[in-house]
Amino acid sequence: MDRREFLKAAAATAVAATLNPRRLFAEESPRAVRVVVVHGTDAARMLSAGIESLGGWQAFVRPGGKTTLKINAAWAATPEQGANTTPALVAAAIRACRTAGAGAIVLPENPCSPAEKSFQMSGIGAAAQRAGGRLYEPQAGRDYVTLELSRGQLLRQVSVVRDVIETDCLINMPVAKTHNGATLTIGMKNWMGSVRDRGHWHRTGLHQCIADFNTAVRAHVTIVDATRIMITNGPRGPGKLEHPNQLICGTDPVAVDAYAATLFRLQPFDIPYIQLAHDLGIGCGKLADVDVQHLTA
Repeated sequence: MDRREFLKAAAATAVAATLNPRRLFAEESPRAVRVVVVHGTDAARMLSAGIESLGGWQAFVRPGGKTTLKINAAWAATPEQGANTTPALVAAAIRACRTAGAGAIVLPENPCSPAEKSFQMSGIGAAAQRAGGRLYEPQAGRDYVTLELSRGQLLRQVSVVRDVIETDCLINMPVAKTHNGATLTIGMKNWMGSVRDRGHWHRTGLHQCIADFNTAVRAHVTIVDATRIMITNGPRGPGKLEHPNQLICGTDPVAVDAYAATLFRLQPFDIPYIQLAHDLGIGCGKLADVDVQHLTA
């Protein structure tokens, strides 16, 4: 090809890219963001299938290191009421992390109901103890550290549980449900159970504070418990439940929440904090750009 032909070909390529860039490069640029949705009724099998599809526990758990599970054990409610993460799923995750070589597995939770009652009624206290994890209520001064949020718009500083910041593997394991202030509480909002003063978020601007926090804290993997979802009277309930029988797993927290929103018959950007997090570049909230893989276990 001589120089004149090269310039003509380059010009044609530039015009084609301007008119239809996605079509031109569709085959060369597959979607990089992936969410794995596992369907089933056995929590341990579903969890195993989801994590295996993301590279296995060895991709996340550091042998001999500390693993922090941020579950939701916020409410004095029974497992059947759907306000907290399913205890069988929590136990399965702890056992899997132990098998993968985790040296210590901690589950910090600053609950809304009294801790002793929440941990007992939810079934998570007993499940964690049997499986070999340490569920605890963080104490002021001893268990919190100050985190600066350089990219925060409203939230510039936050007191957060030390084990969320100082850990070798951070796993976010929320339950999906409605929320009277945030529309939905899924993964990105679940971090509110690890901060000392969540009331400040409500007073300052809840959706922006959720997005701001997620600019600085990111789980290695998010596993959304959507085995049953509370579609009315969240986050505490009792409310009406539906049973999608799904686990939603991924390393992109925005994409995971975006897919979970559809279980409530909502579009991702109907939830302001998902839109804000997408705009801040935390992850991808546009499901058209996400590879959603469905498995059955």
